[in-house]
Amino acid sequence: MPSPFLARLQASLHHGSTLIQLLAGSATILLALQFSDDTLCVLINAGLFLLPFLLVAALTGRLNAALAVATVSALLLWGVGEFKLHFFGNRLALLDFYFLSEGANWSIVKRYPKVQAALAAWLLLCLVLGLRARHADQGRTPLRVRGRTLCVLLLAGWCGIAWSNRHQHTWEVFRDDADCGLSKTCGVVSRLLYSYSVFEFMEPLPQADASRFRAAAAELSALPQPDLAQRPDVVVWLNESTLDPAQYRLPGAKLPPLPMFRTAPQTIAAGQLRVHTFGGKTWLSEFSLLTGLVPKDFGSRRSLVFNSVAPMVSSTLVRRYAAAGYDTVVLMPTPKQFYGAARTYEAVGFERILTLRDFPKYDAIKGDEWDIADSTRMAEAAITLLRQQRARSDARPLFLYLLSVKEHAPYSGRTPVNYQLQRSGLKRSMAAKLTDYIDRLRLLDAGIAKLEKALLASPHPALWAYFGDHQAYFEETPPAYRKPHPEPDLVTQYQLRANYRSGLGEQPALLDIALLPSLIVDNSGLPTDPYFAAQTAMRRLCQGRLGDCPDTALVDSYKGHVFGDEIALFEPLPPVVAAQAAP
Repeated sequence: MPSPFLARLQASLHHGSTLIQLLAGSATILLALQFSDDTLCVLINAGLFLLPFLLVAALTGRLNAALAVATVSALLLWGVGEFKLHFFGNRLALLDFYFLSEGANWSIVKRYPKVQAALAAWLLLCLVLGLRARHADQGRTPLRVRGRTLCVLLLAGWCGIAWSNRHQHTWEVFRDDADCGLSKTCGVVSRLLYSYSVFEFMEPLPQADASRFRAAAAELSALPQPDLAQRPDVVVWLNESTLDPAQYRLPGAKLPPLPMFRTAPQTIAAGQLRVHTFGGKTWLSEFSLLTGLVPKDFGSRRSLVFNSVAPMVSSTLVRRYAAAGYDTVVLMPTPKQFYGAARTYEAVGFERILTLRDFPKYDAIKGDEWDIADSTRMAEAAITLLRQQRARSDARPLFLYLLSVKEHAPYSGRTPVNYQLQRSGLKRSMAAKLTDYIDRLRLLDAGIAKLEKALLASPHPALWAYFGDHQAYFEETPPAYRKPHPEPDLVTQYQLRANYRSGLGEQPALLDIALLPSLIVDNSGLPTDPYFAAQTAMRRLCQGRLGDCPDTALVDSYKGHVFGDEIALFEPLPPVVAAQAAP
C-alpha cells in the first residue's frame, strides 16, 4: 500500500487535474460558442467540442478520454485560428489546411517565441489531461454498444444538419469570413463550414470587353532594343519584408546609409512598388512576379494562387527566359518543401531548384535552411552559380531568382535602441524592433553590394533586379509613413541595374508588381509573346500602374484581354501537380 503521504499527493494531483479539466473544458465550450448569432450557429459551433468528444466516445467508450481529447483538440484548432488572426489579419478557413498539411511549413514555429510558448503550454495540458483521463477511467466499464451507437447517431445527426445548412450564411471572400450576425464574424466551426463554399464554385475571371485595350496598345510605338552582342545574365532577388526605413516618419532619428535603396550610375529603373500583401504571404508577391497576375482576381482562392494557379499559367517570367536559351535557376532560403514551393517552381519553368544545402561549403553548417540562409551566404552562393555558368563551354546565359529570409519577423523588443530612434516619438518596444529591423537591412545591403559587384563588374552584360516583397510586421502599430499613398502599407520599392544601356528609359514612379516581370524582360532585350506584349502595353499606357491606374475602364479591358481566348493564358495542370494542388 502507498504511504499516507503518497496517497495524499496522488489525491491532490487528481483533484488538481480534475479542476484543470473542468476549467479547460468550460473555457473550450465558451470559445466554441463565440459569435453564435442564432440557434443553428450555436449547434454548428458546438461541434468544435462535440465532434471530437462523440468520435472518441464512440470509438473507445471512455468518456474521460473523450472529454480530454475534445478539450485539447478544440483548444488547438481555436489557437491556430487566433494566431492566424494575429499574424495575418484573418481567422482560420478550410483553405488554410492546405498550408497546415505541409510538414515543412511547421518549421516556422521555431521563428516565433509566442507560438513556441503556446505550443509548449498545449502539450503540457495534453499530458495533464491525458494522465487524469487514464486515472479516472481505470476500473470503469466503457460505454456499451447502445451508448456507443447513440454517440454515432448524434455525430451523424450533427454532420447531416451542418452539411445541409452549409449555405445558411454567405462566405464573403474578401473578408475571409461569412456574414454571421451584426459583427459579420463567425465562430470557429461555422467559419470552417461556410468557407466550404469556395470549393463549390469558382468566381469568374474578369471578362470585360478587350477592344479598348487592344486599340490603345496598337497605337504604341515599338520599344527600343538594347544593343547587345550576347544575352545578358539576369539576377532577380526578392528581398523579404523589405521597406526603406526612410519611408517612415522618424523625426530626430539618424538612419544609416543603405545604398541599395538609392539610385546608382548603373540604375536603369527605380521607384516604389505596389504589392498585394502586408507583413507576410511572400508567395503572393512571388506569384505576381512569376506570372504577372494579381492574386485578388482569383477571388476566394487568392491565398492559394501560388500553388494552384501559377502551375497553370502557360507564359511565365521563367519560361520567357527558358525560351530564349537561358539556364533557369532558383535559390531558396527555406527547405524545398516549404509551402510546396519546389513543385511550383518546377511547374513555372525552373530547371534547377537549389538551397544552400546544395553547396558543400554550407551543407556542414548546423541548422536548417532557414537558419543558415543569411544574406551574405545567399549572395556568395549566387556568385558561385554565376561564375560556374560563365565558365561553361556552352555559354548559356543565366537567369537566377533568389530570395532572402532573415529580414522576416519577429523582431526583438529587447534590442538596444540605436540610430537615435528614441528621439523619434516611438514607443520603447517599437524603437527596439525597428532597430533590430534596420540591423537586418544593413546585412541585406552588404549582401546586395557583394553580389552586385561580382555581377556588374564583369564585361559580360548583366541585368540585376531586386525588390521588397511586402512590408515588415512589427506586431504593433508601425511608424507613420512620410508619403500619402492610397493603401500605403502595400507599397515597397524596386530597382533595376545593368552594366549596359538598355535604351528603354522607363522609370515608373509607382510600379505594380504584376507589371514588374515585363519591365525585366523588356530591359533584357528578349523577344516577346502575346501575353508579355500585353503586360508591356499596359505598363506603358498607365505608367506602370494597374490597381492605381485612374483609367479603371482601361484596366478592366486589359484584364479582359489577358484572360480572353486570344491569349489562352491557362493550360491544364500536369497530373501530379493537379493532385497536389487540389484542396
